Amino acid sequence: MIAAARIDSLMNQGWPAAHSTELDGWVVRRNAGVTLRANSVLPAGAPFDLGKALDYVENLYAAHDIAPSFQISPAVQPSDLDAQLEARGYEVRNPTLVQCAEISDVLAKLPASAVEVNISTAPTADWLDCWWAIDGRDGGEAARTAAEQILTRGRALYAVVPDGESAKAIGRLALVDDAAGLYCLAVDERFRRQGLASAIIHALLHAATTSGVRWVWLSVLENNTAARTLYDHLGFRTASRYHYRVKG
Repeated sequence: MIAAARIDSLMNQGWPAAHSTELDGWVVRRNAGVTLRANSVLPAGAPFDLGKALDYVENLYAAHDIAPSFQISPAVQPSDLDAQLEARGYEVRNPTLVQCAEISDVLAKLPASAVEVNISTAPTADWLDCWWAIDGRDGGEAARTAAEQILTRGRALYAVVPDGESAKAIGRLALVDDAAGLYCLAVDERFRRQGLASAIIHALLHAATTSGVRWVWLSVLENNTAARTLYDHLGFRTASRYHYRVKG
């Protein structure tokens, strides 16, 4: 089983924030408030003075108009941080499972599709338009630009099922060491239930095998039963979990 701390590190590298401040074992991430992961603390080590560390985080985020947030996994330090944050008025958001599988095992369960899937090493205009239309956060052009910058800070593969000048479905596979993280899997609602998500996953994982990648992780909300059913069928198993604590 992959250690929760390593999974936390891989996910941090797979979705990199613009600014990361080291704080006595914590990684304090900021990215103009765009996406919760990139604007939360990854508490990988225990600060010497927890109260002062919490005050610093809250003041820093307040100065940048970001709600103070922490990503809480089984590897959290200190181990009672979740309870400490609850007592301080932080609320739970987005309970999520992190699931992993060997790429060879997933490909063995996932037959090649006749669906046309284009793979690139940078997000194309149709990829970005599709992703933002389906999964875009609140905000205007500045928020979209900040999100695009997250996507392109690290190595990744991008998949598109084309529909003329636009896209029916897209996906992203972050490449980190011998692992890969599946992100941004999205299908236009007009084309759902046609096997496009499976085609995207197959194309991305097949392409990744030429890069020395052996296994893949993904995160899925605990209450997303449809996605969990697909991932279970493909051989993904829960290796860790996390939720966020956000200052109310």
